[in-house]
Amino acid sequence: MEIELLRADVSSLKVDAIINPASASKPVAEFGPVPVGHAVVTIGGNVLCKFVIHAIVPRNGDGDEDSKLRNAMWAALKRAEELAIGSVAMPPVPAAFGFAADRCWRVLASTALDFRPTARSLQRVIFCAFSEENYRELQRAIEELTI
Repeated sequence: MEIELLRADVSSLKVDAIINPASASKPVAEFGPVPVGHAVVTIGGNVLCKFVIHAIVPRNGDGDEDSKLRNAMWAALKRAEELAIGSVAMPPVPAAFGFAADRCWRVLASTALDFRPTARSLQRVIFCAFSEENYRELQRAIEELTI
């Protein structure tokens, strides 16, 4: 499984699924409330992908946030494998959740790296950063984890 970094708008990418960081306080389509650390799948709708995988992430201050964020990312990658798809893309967890970008990227990137040995169909995980600053933080996180 390759891990790629792109400076792009995640909704503009041609991938099988987008991993959408979502809040437990907002119901996800027909699923209703979903607990933090879980992930559910809906169809892509108006974006270029077939599916949207909603990873239910914590808010900063909930307690044990890194572990909960890791669980949400792991659950999303597992959903991708269950769908037997080859590529997913994910933007950063929005600032509205209260995470520092560098902290968030480290957790997400380390989870993707740890997931690699279990990947079968999933060939590409693309992390997208729209701003130059987020891209540099993501790049730094990946470099630190792979050195």
